[in-house]
Amino acid sequence: MKSITNLAISNDKNNKTRSILIIITILLSTMLLTVIALICYSSIAYNHKNAGAIYGSYYGTYANITENQIHEMTLRNEFSDIGKIAYAGIVKSDNNVKMYWLDDTVRKLANLNQNLEKGAFPKEANDIIAQKAFYKSIGYNDPKVGEKITLSCRANNSSKYSNHTFVICGILKDSKSNVEQKGYQVYVSKEYYESQVPKEKRYYSVYFRLNQSVRVTSDNAEDVLKKLADKCGIAENQVITNNYYLILSLDPGTETICGGLIIAACIVLFSVIVIYNIFQVGITQKIQEYGKIKAIGATKKQLRAVVMREGMTLAVIGIPIGLIGGSIVANLGVKWMFHHAEEVRTSSIKTVEISIISIPLLVLVAMVSFITVWLALRKPMRIVSKISPVEAMRYQEKNSKKASIRKGYHTMGVKEMIFASLSMNKKRTIMTVCTMGLSCVLFVVIANLVGNIDNEYDARQSVEYGQFMINLDYSLDDKAYPENNLDAILKKNPLDSQLIQDIQSLEGVTSVRTRNILTMRIGKKLNSVLVLDNEGFEHLGEGENGKGNLDYDTAVKKDAIIFGWSYFIEDYGFKLNQKIMAEFYDAKDTVSFEGELLGSFGNCDTDWAITDKTCEKLGLEHNNVGYIWVDCKKNQIIKVKKELEELLRNLEHIEIQSYQDVLSMSRLGTEILQLACYAILLIIGVIGFMNMANTIIMGIITRKREFGVLQAIGMTNKQLNYMLQMEGIIFTFGTVLIAIMVGIPAGYGVFQYGRSHGWMGLHIYHFPCIEIFIMVVLLLVMQMVLSFLLSRNIRKESLVERIRNQE
Repeated sequence: MKSITNLAISNDKNNKTRSILIIITILLSTMLLTVIALICYSSIAYNHKNAGAIYGSYYGTYANITENQIHEMTLRNEFSDIGKIAYAGIVKSDNNVKMYWLDDTVRKLANLNQNLEKGAFPKEANDIIAQKAFYKSIGYNDPKVGEKITLSCRANNSSKYSNHTFVICGILKDSKSNVEQKGYQVYVSKEYYESQVPKEKRYYSVYFRLNQSVRVTSDNAEDVLKKLADKCGIAENQVITNNYYLILSLDPGTETICGGLIIAACIVLFSVIVIYNIFQVGITQKIQEYGKIKAIGATKKQLRAVVMREGMTLAVIGIPIGLIGGSIVANLGVKWMFHHAEEVRTSSIKTVEISIISIPLLVLVAMVSFITVWLALRKPMRIVSKISPVEAMRYQEKNSKKASIRKGYHTMGVKEMIFASLSMNKKRTIMTVCTMGLSCVLFVVIANLVGNIDNEYDARQSVEYGQFMINLDYSLDDKAYPENNLDAILKKNPLDSQLIQDIQSLEGVTSVRTRNILTMRIGKKLNSVLVLDNEGFEHLGEGENGKGNLDYDTAVKKDAIIFGWSYFIEDYGFKLNQKIMAEFYDAKDTVSFEGELLGSFGNCDTDWAITDKTCEKLGLEHNNVGYIWVDCKKNQIIKVKKELEELLRNLEHIEIQSYQDVLSMSRLGTEILQLACYAILLIIGVIGFMNMANTIIMGIITRKREFGVLQAIGMTNKQLNYMLQMEGIIFTFGTVLIAIMVGIPAGYGVFQYGRSHGWMGLHIYHFPCIEIFIMVVLLLVMQMVLSFLLSRNIRKESLVERIRNQE
């Protein structure tokens, strides 16, 4: 066996060009597999590790329950952690901030300890803790731990305000979202809560986790929590599931894993083809040598072992380097992505960094790479083991049982010799062109996808008009805090006519547009309803995935209603042309509605939509503004933004979005996607180019003698260089032809699929001229450089040396 290994190593050393090309191919494919595997692993590990920090580590909440119901929960072993939080009163201020008491368990499960900047949470009767922005909003610009403050408070809406003296026991960190939306967190002690709320009126929201013995997944969590609630005497509508935490912590990252496996499978397939083709070319050059080895007594098994060890020796060199290189690239890429994710996040919570290196995963990648090489070697091993010594001695690199015969010409020139040479090795030529073409097809498909992302269109999906959008921030099923629901917010009417006038009077503002919103009940479910004029209706109707009749005039005539999300229409039990019976609510009135479900928009900000004319007929003409768009002069965007934020500073349930901020985020997302896609394609392209380089190099090596004879009888160096350049150009032309013929239709199909499924920024198709031009230029440049270097290398040898060449 040692002699077989020595023979395999000797063959690798003698075929340095082939060996180097195969090592590079193995290295790059291993590197790419490593990057993909580690990025998928780190994404899943990051989500699992930080899901609790970002969304809280509790499974769910039971809202407005009594002490007796909590006692029932403690008797059941399904619950491992149970924490209580209770409403303790209101602080009189511009926002009427609510106060709460919570226990240590809730602090742990909701990660509130991470928000602590100074001091501690309340313990004594008059202790209070809040964010610095809250203290500033009530006139204490420089709050200090231990400082006494006086607040006007009341326990509930039926009691009167009275002054209470509190001691600042701690200060919570400010976050961007809390400051902008005035969503302050104020907590008091248990003793203060019990002094304000009689025992018979105490209700709690309970945060909890389940015991590991309970089989719960992100899919069945809601049903499990409702069944447990029922056993504790808690109504179904009091159950709130912490969906984001459950999905990230319990879900194994199926979509990420599937995506990574699909990409990895494509890389393996592509690498197998390339490595096989490179090996195949080398094998056909050494059939006689293998025949001699068989003639002196080597068995089929031994010949297969020689080829296997040739490949595996090269794999042993390429795979470790690929693993190291891939780990470095993945580490840098993941750090870059997580850094940008931290910048985008509005909360003050710092996530836990994770190590992206997984030894078992690297071992798995190494195994997959070895399997890839083994798959590529199977056919060459079979060819070598089946060849007979007699046939091997007579072998002249033929591709079929019929001898290869060059086509004759009356006049022989450089062009005729080029086509004659390529026609002698049709299989090798076709395989090389197809392999290169496959990598370029992938490039064209990706170019059709990422090259057609329209960031401005994507940003306009969030900010429809102007430079800023002010909208209501509401819930529809907040059982714990119903004041956050849309119907309650509309009664307060935060976006009233006075606010609109104030916005219009700001210097630099050029236009202000509004859109009304209503609430609607179908059965017990609260829904949001958008009120659209002709322009807004047509804008949403032009979107992808719309169903039914989305004509504004027809909707007005029939007083019809439109569903907001076509993808979910059947899931919610609705169908087109169905009669919808509901009750509409605005700031003041309630009216009954019966109308036809005429169609469904592809996507909409609300659950449903009606026309402005239908709204007028229903008599819901009060000021129910849900959206305000503000446009201004471009040179005053920053100034107007500051003035708008100041104007909205004391309003609750309000969000403001800047078109420029959304556009920047869209561009950042596109850059990340483009970088990832083109980096993968670059490596795949280099792997494919190794295949073309191998074919050209092996073709030159086997024809050194032929070139020597031709130059001896008159071929000039210029003609030799021209011949090699033209062969490369033919490979390039075939590659580009396949890429365009297959890639463009496939890319257009992917674009249409992505647009129909609402992928980011896909709207109008543009042929990727620039990307394809760059691809063609790169192929031509690489091919010309390769041919030039090889031609110069040939000319270094004398004619006598080339004519005597026997390889």
